[in-house]
Amino acid sequence: MPERCLVMNGAGAGRGQSNLIALLEYGQVVDEQVLSGRGASERFAPAVQAMLARAGWKEPPEMVVAVVGPGSFTGLRASLSLAAGLVRGWSCRGVGVRLGDALRATMKHDEATILCLARRGRVFVDAPGREACALPVGEIQPGSWPVVAGDAVHGDDALPELSGQTGCGVLGNNVVRLPHAAPTAEGIFRAACQSLDDGTVEAYPLEPLYVDPPEAKPPAGGLRPAPQ
Repeated sequence: MPERCLVMNGAGAGRGQSNLIALLEYGQVVDEQVLSGRGASERFAPAVQAMLARAGWKEPPEMVVAVVGPGSFTGLRASLSLAAGLVRGWSCRGVGVRLGDALRATMKHDEATILCLARRGRVFVDAPGREACALPVGEIQPGSWPVVAGDAVHGDDALPELSGQTGCGVLGNNVVRLPHAAPTAEGIFRAACQSLDDGTVEAYPLEPLYVDPPEAKPPAGGLRPAPQ
């Protein structure tokens, strides 16, 4: 276990307070900032600088851990670019963890399927031992997952048809909805340690894990020619 670690999560796609940065010493949070709303990850860099000053760390951390997705397209690009740059500048270890693994480590529940907000009408599905994917809400089969968590089923942005606000909803009966919308800093760190110690969690490079194509489209007439 590294003595000091910087943890960040820029995957949050909703209005809820799911994006965070934190400093940990021996796995315990010594400073943390939770951010919400659009552009949250773009405020990570000055926040990290302020936190390092408050903590009085004279040397950089030994490890940077970041959530790689699935999640916000822009949030992941901004947070992971910062994480990769800090790893390079500090010459320290960088570890990427999947959002589902971080949330399962937070809850200490290895079998939970994580349902996260994606674009309108779609959810990211992160089931243990499977590749993450994105599904339209209407294509979710009732009874597919007995235990679920994530910001699509819990919190201010939860979808009514998944959170039980409209009866059993599309998930069907006998589904346990755990009250966790986003991973904690300790959970993200724990997932990274699992990937390094025993391989029960997969480690990822500090690159966005995209499971849905971006909404931005190239112009119909093609890209502009390079300037002369």
